[in-house]
Amino acid sequence: MSPHRQVIDGLWRCLCPSVDAALLAKALETPTLSSTSAIRWRPRVSRKDGRHRGVRSLSQQSHAHRANVNSFVSPDLYIEPKWPQSQPKPGTVVDGAVTATDIIQATNDLPAVLTEASTPVIYEALRELRNHHGQHGKIRPIIQFLLNNRKEKPNPFIYESLVVANWDITGSADELGFIFDSMVTAGVEPSIGVLQSALKALAVHPDYLLRADILRSLEAKGARPDKQARFSVTLGLLRDGQFEKALDMLDELVYSDQWVPAWIYEIFIYTLSRRGFIEEAVRVMQVRLKARKQDTPSHTLPLGTWYFLLDECSRALHYEGTRLVWDHLVQKRVVNPPDGVVINVLNTASRHQDADLATRAIELLAERGVRLGLHHYEALVECYAYNGDLQNALQVLCIMEGADIPPEAASTRSIFLLFRRSPELLNSVKEMMENLKAAGYKIPIATVNVVLEAICEEEPTVDKASGMYRDLLQLCSSGPDLRTFQVLLQKAQSAQTVQDLESEMLMYTLKPTRDMYEHFVRCSAADGDLNTAFKYLAKMELAPLARNTSRRMWISHPTLVQLLKRCFKEMDPRAWAIVDVARERKIDLEIEIKKLLAEMPKETVGADQRAQDEIAAMGEVETPDEEALDVGDLKTSSSSAS
Repeated sequence: MSPHRQVIDGLWRCLCPSVDAALLAKALETPTLSSTSAIRWRPRVSRKDGRHRGVRSLSQQSHAHRANVNSFVSPDLYIEPKWPQSQPKPGTVVDGAVTATDIIQATNDLPAVLTEASTPVIYEALRELRNHHGQHGKIRPIIQFLLNNRKEKPNPFIYESLVVANWDITGSADELGFIFDSMVTAGVEPSIGVLQSALKALAVHPDYLLRADILRSLEAKGARPDKQARFSVTLGLLRDGQFEKALDMLDELVYSDQWVPAWIYEIFIYTLSRRGFIEEAVRVMQVRLKARKQDTPSHTLPLGTWYFLLDECSRALHYEGTRLVWDHLVQKRVVNPPDGVVINVLNTASRHQDADLATRAIELLAERGVRLGLHHYEALVECYAYNGDLQNALQVLCIMEGADIPPEAASTRSIFLLFRRSPELLNSVKEMMENLKAAGYKIPIATVNVVLEAICEEEPTVDKASGMYRDLLQLCSSGPDLRTFQVLLQKAQSAQTVQDLESEMLMYTLKPTRDMYEHFVRCSAADGDLNTAFKYLAKMELAPLARNTSRRMWISHPTLVQLLKRCFKEMDPRAWAIVDVARERKIDLEIEIKKLLAEMPKETVGADQRAQDEIAAMGEVETPDEEALDVGDLKTSSSSAS
């Protein structure tokens, strides 16, 4: 006779959820419908409050029935269990030679082993399987065998074993919900052991609503979650992404004088770090270190966790965590982090101005034969400069010069800021550099430049900077560079000073840049020889230009006005050539030309035909109220400003 089949329609189940209870009850009586397939159904959820109906009804069973099922609580929770005693059925092996260990160790031959095993031995195997990690997946086929082959009726221990089966990665929160619904339908109230086993399953397969219902059911029974259940709730919250609640529960566990396993701390550290909560992960590690025995060294903790925390903290530039791992293990040479992590440690030390940590990271890289680059040394210079250690900062620059890694202007910005914070260091910097030179170090020109830059920042004239330039140049064997003269030109305002600097540059075969030539033109037009100014202007014009060079690459508007003012003052006819060039480059000078023409004597205007043409083109020129034309007050039109 063919077995009776149950037709399951998805729409039917959606419109009438109570059909699941009827199907399960019939399935438990029908051998052809396996309990495993029924358990895999999704749990029914109440439309009123959104909670699983089975769990919500846990406290609604009678007190008499609760007394009957208390004998099936798990062996390690609260009371000693009394295992179900089954009557021999057809096909049952009473005195089988198969033991519970054989069932646990069986793989593909599990059905054959179960056939030869007695029912009490199978129950014993179910009891022992809960303590075998990775073997929980065998619980379902064993229970299916008991229901279908041995005709066992569902009992609290079977339901609890099904809950334990969900400790495996193959389980789900949906399956747990359906198990509780099935227990309610069968009139079996979940015991405290079942509820706490379910909390452990929810640590692997989180479901916030189901967990909350289980905790309420425990409270209704007058029971509190034991230590393992509290661990499970804590990890479930962490897995659910409720990090604040999980950390609060971990704090409660730690400060309640309960021993917390090390693997729980590690799960917190890995999870929080991966989610970007580095500060919290470091705090958990600190609590972990305090919780260990005083005579237990740090390296007995899993080294993988130390490596992971150092990698995450250094990558995030988290100083406290980086220093924690470095001091405990790296400094003691217990672990040897890779070069990339050491570079991250160096960057972290530079960001937080820890010169000691930066120095140790550099030394570790140097011991491995890693060729250090500019960015490695710059991080160390920043640390020393921030801490006010000018001597060591200058020494690092000298080491860079000796390692054929000449420092650049950007490498000395931290030292320049140090001089700005503490100008009194300029009085002793010369002596420091002389001591470094006597010790055999090469003084880089970048060191001289940053000292000159700091002096020019403090002094109104270039005189003191020029004197320091003469003194420090004797310590630097490489000679000055363009940056040296750019710094000195910042305060050079007289024509004689710029001519001296130009001669100095030519002596070192340095060609002035366009900006330098423009400065030469401006100073010469102000108080020097006008012919010299035009000579510098011609040299600047001979300098190579890119194809897309704009008119700004000629001379700036203030310099152009200064030159025109000098030409009009000396009645130099080259002024009109400059005006023509400016107009060709679309530089608006009409306002300035009008003011300059208004200042010209009438007899001079009468003798200059070009001046008359310009006045006629502009209209009648009124004498300006200003007594003198101030170059700094000149305004350009919108086209010139753009």
